[in-house]
Amino acid sequence: MSRIVASFVLCGSLWALGLIPTTAAEMYPLVGTWTLNVAKSQSDSGPLPKGETRVYAVNPLGALTLIAEGTDAEGTLFAYGATGDINGREYPIPGRDVGARILGDTIVWKRIDPNTVEMTIKKKGEVINTTRHAVSEDRKTLTIAENGVDDEGRAIHQTRIYDRQ
Repeated sequence: MSRIVASFVLCGSLWALGLIPTTAAEMYPLVGTWTLNVAKSQSDSGPLPKGETRVYAVNPLGALTLIAEGTDAEGTLFAYGATGDINGREYPIPGRDVGARILGDTIVWKRIDPNTVEMTIKKKGEVINTTRHAVSEDRKTLTIAENGVDDEGRAIHQTRIYDRQ
């Protein structure tokens, strides 16, 4: 049997046994819709949003996409998004207009372990924000630990807890 045929047989067998992830949600536990649990979240540097929903998806090319919508502490609506492969490369952030919450101009996604992805935001090449997105083993809770600066240069230190919808 040729190596190619043997490889297909092996991969097919592993897939049939459930040892190879078959869906985006299995490959990326982050994929799905998450709602901020304000009561469980904390901030050492200013108020948390009154509410927020985050949707993570994997596009047909395999890149991770984030769309976030919510209401900030003052009652102002916000929405933003970002897309990039989880490969440590920089990708531009579109939509730098009014209400944008991501202050940088590039984003880097990097997988830390199967349940954790780190997102780094850069502005003019300098890191201004880093967040760790960790999904619990039962895949019901998302914890985002954020360290960076706001649009006025003040430090941001928050731990936000989200519930899977």
